[in-house]
Amino acid sequence: MKRGQTIVAEREKVETSSERMYARKKSKHKRTFAVIVVVLILAVLVAAAITAWRKLMPVEPTKIETIPVTPQAMIIDEASNDNSNVTTRLKEYVANLETDLKDANYKVNRVTLPTGKSREIYVDIEGRSYFFKVNTDRGAGVTAEDITRMIKYLDEKNIKPSKYVDVRVEGKAFYL
Repeated sequence: MKRGQTIVAEREKVETSSERMYARKKSKHKRTFAVIVVVLILAVLVAAAITAWRKLMPVEPTKIETIPVTPQAMIIDEASNDNSNVTTRLKEYVANLETDLKDANYKVNRVTLPTGKSREIYVDIEGRSYFFKVNTDRGAGVTAEDITRMIKYLDEKNIKPSKYVDVRVEGKAFYL
């Protein structure tokens, strides 16, 4: 720089503050546009990869296991002579219980709805002189498992209950 000259003199052109502001905005818009373009390109690539993956991996239809709605055992309502009080939910529960007990080689002969009891049924198993008190709020599979365990225990110990075996409480059983 020569003596007596200012910095502005060395520049070819003097920038005003509005021109600098405009240049900064333009630069910021370019960066924003570049980021948007990169994001869109990535989105298209991900969509293409997902589409290719779906074509390579065909989806097999899921098998739906139908639950038998009609139980094979006779359902007796002690409160009335007809079976009009037997709900669809109870029929499904008894059918599921029958299926689970059948897997363990036990057959349900009869199910009784006791008078004055709610959510409780009595289940008679073929070949047994006693019945099982069951709570319908518990799952049929868990109840069937408790019944089979109790039958095995009673057979191993050579115990013959005179009236019933109560399996309404999970993990506990009582007999009389």
